[in-house]
Amino acid sequence: MSRISSIDVGNIKVTALLDGELFLPAEALLKLKDADAETIQNNAENTLSYTNVNAYLIQNGDRNLLVDAGCRELFGPTCGFIQEALTEAEMSAEQVTDLFLTHLHPDHIAGALNTDGTAVFENAQLHLIDIEHDFWMNGSFDASEVNGADWAGLAKAVIGAYSDRLNILTQDREILSGVRSFSIPGHTPGHAGYRVDSGDESLMHLGDILHTQNLQLIDPNISTIFDVDSDTALTSRKRVLDMVSADKNLCTSGHWLSPKFGHIERHGSGFAIA
Repeated sequence: MSRISSIDVGNIKVTALLDGELFLPAEALLKLKDADAETIQNNAENTLSYTNVNAYLIQNGDRNLLVDAGCRELFGPTCGFIQEALTEAEMSAEQVTDLFLTHLHPDHIAGALNTDGTAVFENAQLHLIDIEHDFWMNGSFDASEVNGADWAGLAKAVIGAYSDRLNILTQDREILSGVRSFSIPGHTPGHAGYRVDSGDESLMHLGDILHTQNLQLIDPNISTIFDVDSDTALTSRKRVLDMVSADKNLCTSGHWLSPKFGHIERHGSGFAIA
């Protein structure tokens, strides 16, 4: 099975890296219809709650930017294949010059650390949004399983491992030439997507506005327990989906299914991939 899918955005090469695949339990999904909840509960390998964990390699000149790093072994045996995907893309960890984390949830950051707590990408500068950095470093966290002290501890460990090459950014700033972050608050306070522009071509990465593509495009009101602020996340999801469908942007995202790149169109009260 191939773990990569590549496109050219002008002179910039973008490669989707499949770190793994999961089926979310009904308990992780909010505002489900009763019939959908029953389908998910009765079939552990259903299409409705099937999701992927993706990272992205963006190559522009001599810069190799990795966006997100997968979840290592934290989510079971079907995930944690970022190194295999990079190898398939003919890229080594040592060749990664830049690392941008869209937010500091475990499925996006655990793969940036070795099991001994050292940095996997030892030559990479880490780029983080200031709001996201400050939330996990300075916030108060309880023992909750989701967005609790354990998740904050992992975020702090990643930041610590790259502390000597840490670049703190404000939102909507250039990460490297042709790649700019954009703010999608709610999932986490500093949650970000990014836009790749080269010539007259562009690509929008929508962060984690969609966890279960087959459900949330049809009904964007469905959300997950992973949102720090569910109301703001819902507002962001609807805003971004409206924007990219109106502007006819080529899109992808952190949990996008295959094929990894596509256009989102209005479809009834929801959306669909064209």
